[in-house]
Amino acid sequence: MEEGQSPVTAQARELFLHAYSRAKREDFRAWLEGKPNDLLPFEALKEILHTYQQIPLREVQTIPLDKIVGSVGRYRDFTRDFLPRNLALAERWARIENAMDGMAGVPPIEVYKVGDVYFVADGNHRVSVARANKFNDIDAYVTEIPIDAGLQPGDTLDEAIIKAGRARFLAETKLADHFEGLDIYFTRPGGYTQLLRHIDAHRTLLNKVGQIGNSPYSLEDAAVDWYIHVYQPIATVIRDRQLLQRFPNRTAADLYTWIWHTIEELYGRFGERVSPEEAAALLELRAPETPSPFQQAVQELMARLGDFSRAVIGGASPAPAWADPLWEWGDSTP
Repeated sequence: MEEGQSPVTAQARELFLHAYSRAKREDFRAWLEGKPNDLLPFEALKEILHTYQQIPLREVQTIPLDKIVGSVGRYRDFTRDFLPRNLALAERWARIENAMDGMAGVPPIEVYKVGDVYFVADGNHRVSVARANKFNDIDAYVTEIPIDAGLQPGDTLDEAIIKAGRARFLAETKLADHFEGLDIYFTRPGGYTQLLRHIDAHRTLLNKVGQIGNSPYSLEDAAVDWYIHVYQPIATVIRDRQLLQRFPNRTAADLYTWIWHTIEELYGRFGERVSPEEAAALLELRAPETPSPFQQAVQELMARLGDFSRAVIGGASPAPAWADPLWEWGDSTP
């Protein structure tokens, strides 16, 4: 019997309402604490991971429910714990509860596996019902994306995208194989994509100047040369000018990207080369006075109250940041 054909019982409806009420409470608590409570949208990682061959695993696998962190397309319908947020989900949810509790059963879900975590491609309601029943695992058809981004169930969207970006960056450049303890980390999404563009441009330049023997520079060769002759000198300027102390919430890679963006912008505007030292001096002028923890907490609370007020009076919900074409790194703010 198909999952949608199971009869609905009062007990199934009651379980849904209990899960729906929990979702409302958890969403409110997360809002008060300023913490995310959404599932991770697979769409936000898809562009980063699209270069990797997907490997469908033919056999049904039993996977842990607490390792399912996101969804393909339905990430707003359920909380991070897969509690239902919308009363319109009640009928289908209750039918699946009845089928799962009876002889009919339900088919395996379909998921993407990225490292040790999973994203639901089909079966969000089944995951929600299973978690409401306190199951520990569920049967699934798994499509594996062979990259270990180090994603964890508690990651925010930004953290997940940054981790996926770093995994792709290291897989393509292989810099970690050449430099032990490679210290290139970002605090914002988009940074690793920028670096890959820099390295690709550097490879083009190297191949115009000369080649290794009879072979053109590979991306790996160009990445090593870029790291030694471009990245490290700018990182040295950042350390010498103590810019990390002036921007305590940023990393050397963050500031490298800003400095390089400034160098390119000034060259494009005035046609003059600007040294990393000169660009770093401009960055020093932008160093903010760091607000106290109390001031930061007040600012965050006021921002959340503003968002809540706009929602109450019917303001449109903002588009997710990852869907904004201007969201990638490239602005003038470090």
